[in-house]
Amino acid sequence: TAQEAVQDLKQVVSESPNTIEYSCFYLALDGQRLNDFAELGEIEGLQKDSQLELFEDQYTEREARLHVGRLRDLLAGPTTADPLVAGLDAGASIFSTIKYPDGTPTDLSAAADGGDSDFEFGKVSQFNVISTSEAIKKLSVPQCIKQITLSGWNPVPRYRQLNGDLMYLLVTTLENQNYHITASRDGFFVNASSLTHFNPEQYGVARAGQQGTRDPEFYCAHSLITLLKKLSPRFGQGLAKLQQEAALRDSVEVLPFVSAEHAASTWLVRSGENRAPESYDAGRPQEVYLRLGSQISDSLRDWNEELQSIREMPRGNLSERVLRDRQIHKWHSEFAEAAIHGAMAVVEDEMPPLNPTDPSEQHMYLRDNIFFSKGFDGRETFTELGGDEAAHVATGKDITGVRLLNQLDVEGLNTLGSVVVDYRGVRVVAQSVVPGIFRRQDTTQIIYGSVDSGATVGSDPEFHKAMEPVAKALHFAEHSVFSEAGEESKLYTSVDVKGLVGTDGRKYLLDLYRMTPIDVEFLESECEEKADAELPAYPHKLVLMRPELLDIFWESKIRKAVQEYAIEKTKSAEAAKDEAADKTEGAGEAQQTPEEKDEPKPADDAQAAEESGAKDLLGDFDFSLNFSPDAFTPIEQQRKGTSESDKELSSAVRSASKFLREVSVPSLARDLASYSTSPLSGSALVTAMHQRGINMRYLGMIASLLPSDVESAQNVRRLVVHEMISRAAKHILRDLFRLVPARLHSEVFAHVVNALICTEYCADPTAQLSAEARAIPELASLTPEALADLVKAQVALRFRFALPDDFVGKFIAGSEHILLREVCLKAGAQIAMRQYYFARPAEEEMHAIAMKTVDPSIKLNKQMKRQIKEQVDKELSRPMTLLPGDVMNFVALTKVSTHNSSFADEAFEAGRMSLEQGQKELGLELLLESLALHEQTFGFLHSESARCYAVVSLAHYDAGEYALAAEFMTKSVIISERTVGLDDPLTIHDYLNLALYEHARGNTLLALRLMRHAMDLWNLVNSPDHPDLATAHNNIGVMLQSLRQYDDALKFFKSCLEIRSKLLGTDNVLVANAMHSLAKAYAVTGDFKSAVQVERDSHKFFSEKFGDEDPRTKETAEWLKELTFNAVRSAKLSSAARKKLSEAVATAGLMQMERDGRGAAEASSGAPGGTSSKGHLPIDDLLKFITGSTNPKPRGGRRGR
Repeated sequence: TAQEAVQDLKQVVSESPNTIEYSCFYLALDGQRLNDFAELGEIEGLQKDSQLELFEDQYTEREARLHVGRLRDLLAGPTTADPLVAGLDAGASIFSTIKYPDGTPTDLSAAADGGDSDFEFGKVSQFNVISTSEAIKKLSVPQCIKQITLSGWNPVPRYRQLNGDLMYLLVTTLENQNYHITASRDGFFVNASSLTHFNPEQYGVARAGQQGTRDPEFYCAHSLITLLKKLSPRFGQGLAKLQQEAALRDSVEVLPFVSAEHAASTWLVRSGENRAPESYDAGRPQEVYLRLGSQISDSLRDWNEELQSIREMPRGNLSERVLRDRQIHKWHSEFAEAAIHGAMAVVEDEMPPLNPTDPSEQHMYLRDNIFFSKGFDGRETFTELGGDEAAHVATGKDITGVRLLNQLDVEGLNTLGSVVVDYRGVRVVAQSVVPGIFRRQDTTQIIYGSVDSGATVGSDPEFHKAMEPVAKALHFAEHSVFSEAGEESKLYTSVDVKGLVGTDGRKYLLDLYRMTPIDVEFLESECEEKADAELPAYPHKLVLMRPELLDIFWESKIRKAVQEYAIEKTKSAEAAKDEAADKTEGAGEAQQTPEEKDEPKPADDAQAAEESGAKDLLGDFDFSLNFSPDAFTPIEQQRKGTSESDKELSSAVRSASKFLREVSVPSLARDLASYSTSPLSGSALVTAMHQRGINMRYLGMIASLLPSDVESAQNVRRLVVHEMISRAAKHILRDLFRLVPARLHSEVFAHVVNALICTEYCADPTAQLSAEARAIPELASLTPEALADLVKAQVALRFRFALPDDFVGKFIAGSEHILLREVCLKAGAQIAMRQYYFARPAEEEMHAIAMKTVDPSIKLNKQMKRQIKEQVDKELSRPMTLLPGDVMNFVALTKVSTHNSSFADEAFEAGRMSLEQGQKELGLELLLESLALHEQTFGFLHSESARCYAVVSLAHYDAGEYALAAEFMTKSVIISERTVGLDDPLTIHDYLNLALYEHARGNTLLALRLMRHAMDLWNLVNSPDHPDLATAHNNIGVMLQSLRQYDDALKFFKSCLEIRSKLLGTDNVLVANAMHSLAKAYAVTGDFKSAVQVERDSHKFFSEKFGDEDPRTKETAEWLKELTFNAVRSAKLSSAARKKLSEAVATAGLMQMERDGRGAAEASSGAPGGTSSKGHLPIDDLLKFITGSTNPKPRGGRRGR
């Protein structure tokens, strides 16, 4: 496109298989060198059919380093993201192992009759569902060279630098030849050095005339790749094979992450024995130098200046906005990566503090121009609000505040780059440095807000004016604040938000944790110690509302005001109309002159006024609802009096707080109970709550509102309770991690998991603690009973919910794997990939599992039998479910202040709305535009890009373009796996949708493989009583029917009905639909008796609910009549006729694919024939097909033979 730069073209050239050897070159148009940063649209004389020439350029030391580093990356093949930042096996995708189980692309449309008759769950052991071992093994590439390392003759002597030498390499080829290679300004050449003798001359020149020496030109080339192809034939062959294999993969599967921070860390990773490097490589430790050079310590980045300069970039047109958004996103990604590295060093005591004499909680650190501090109340700022607990919360709220301001993007107001990192029980805050912050010792630089909790308050007029757009967007009103001296100041934001001017002249806002008002109802009811209270006081008073809640509350208020205003306006318009009509009647009684007849009547005036009023119904509508972020805070108590406007602001805050407790929370609980909202995992539940502006502290209230005695609500209630238990376990682990040495963290994590989840396997895990761990009283006394009490106390304290005494048996038993996953994700733990047992397995069971790994066609010899016995004995001898050695790593969990691209989001929402309104072409065009914008801003590997691919895919599916739909959804699946997780609910739903699209395009066997994998993931993440599982079972049944596997399909239609009946009861349209589908499935298998029984219940429901005239009632009546008729005569049908009947029913496409359960319900309650599917064939036509008769008779079955 015209917006792309020349360097984007160069990137394509250097990554293309045919020109892969080029990395140091320039492009020219008509002999004129092009600027790498020039946009293509701005280059004079560049047309669509113009030809650009490629010229090899001279190397610099940096270019040479990058060239060698790039070759090493290429030869290493696709790898996972940086494990230091993202964790082990981060960003791996297993999609190709699901699509091609044998490792080679096959004909996916093959659908032989017996193609997949053994379709069942549990083929893959529960935890191996997300095993990355095979996927990462398949990513391994053919070896092309033994090693490329920096030579011991580095650094280049000064006199050789004058000759153009940049660095020296040592290369060992697969032919076991060692070559000393010089990287020079003109390219690469073999020099005459050896391991003991330094000779920088060209090999061809120094050894000219000696036997075996070739022409000097043979030993040099501009590209190292070209040179190695000359020196090693096996290198050329291996590189060609490597490129060939890479071409078979989907591009997004092998793309490297621009920032490791975007890679998803899975909680199950390859065990230690599967992690060893494949070969010894002396060059591996040198990769940092190859990337960053020798002057890395001197090249500190000025993060703050970079960020503010990017924000000040022009944004007048689309291309400028896209470029600016891309640069902002790139900066945030790089800053987050550097912040994670630094925060981990802080926690591991690898970084010296700036103030080593202070207590460790007060330590501050500076590295790479990033300021680090710990999330404790070291300065006693939050003493009145809850100390360390309040300080911990404030750091997270500060990130929310920064994100809010970044989203508003107000010119003239600047925020700092901010990242919060939770690692091994410690919260670390990383921020870019405000210019001049370390030079000034006085506090007068704070010119807006207060630095001393309201003792002195600044309110600079210029800063105050700059805050107006922020206040307007967040519905904040100007309010009065009084200092301790009684001086009044006017502020928009909270007094705790600090505004200062840096030495660079820019206005900065700091400490943005109070960018929303207090949840005053919760504060008054839960945060004070009460003598008669059943629950302890909440641990802190920094209980703020979420910004989403304020938006929802504001919208609900304005909607109500508009409705009331419209009613009032309509009444006054009607009154005016009546008055005008009365005048007309009075005027009609008087005699009219001919001239008067032409004049407009009062009635006409009234009508004109009415039309005008309708057009401008809201013309003089006035609505105002604002909040004060300082309402109900200690600063408010310093007022000498309360004005009417301040009372209104406080009243609005209280109303919003009541709205949260009395409307939002009960509404979500109702939606969860009715499955209008059906989250699959803890993360999905959190997302659903945050979208409605509900804080996590209301989990207990939601659990209390969900009925405990209703079967259909048990799944979601268990999910909510699991979320509370796993969060309580996180807090307990956080305290223990801070208490014990880092080397015991693996043992502590394993102990807590075993004592909470795995007590049936090992009743007393404390007996298995090491001597060092037993010496710590808090660990030695942490029995399962003590831990259960701690969990109950934490849940009561933080979520205001009383767990029953037997909560382990009631909520954890049978769902241990779900809770294990949630605890691992919340603590950032990665455990080894293996099958974990929560009760001791029997020897016979273990032996059967071991035998599955052996080829049944091979006869076992003594050695194999001994190996199997050793394997079984090793498994049976495990003292606990999770051993300390199974804990492979702890990942840093981050909160970042990045926000989405507003322009890309606008196009995305416009596209979705157009699709909903039936404007398919426009909608698809806007969605594709949004996808392009997302890719330009975030790159391919980002969860937002995956979301776009999924919606574009759905648009293609609805348009009947199934191949395109499957292609886009495949990308969405892979990107989701790599960015949100292999077993994240978004990934599971992407797999389910992709299965539908592949089935639609005829790849039913592949669709079934995808469905099986999605179901296996489902069983890992949730339990089998989730309502959406019924939809998946229905779709599997449809797919199996299309393969003519009617008996297997019947199992899934039965399962679909069982799940829906159990969760929804019999009086539900979804259950009736499932009955109707099951009746058809019975009919296809020839079991007409069962079909009649089921169809009778379905017909009864539709008849009673919708009446006899409803199309569904008529259809089920017709089916019931014919199925009854067939049940009577089916015994007399020949097997051939029965088979013909089955084929006819299958050909008719009787079963209906469902996109989700709710969609099916809506479809069935809407248009006529909602229960039948596309391609529905009436029963009369089926009978004609079987009997060959136009007027079927009771015995007509034999006439068609």
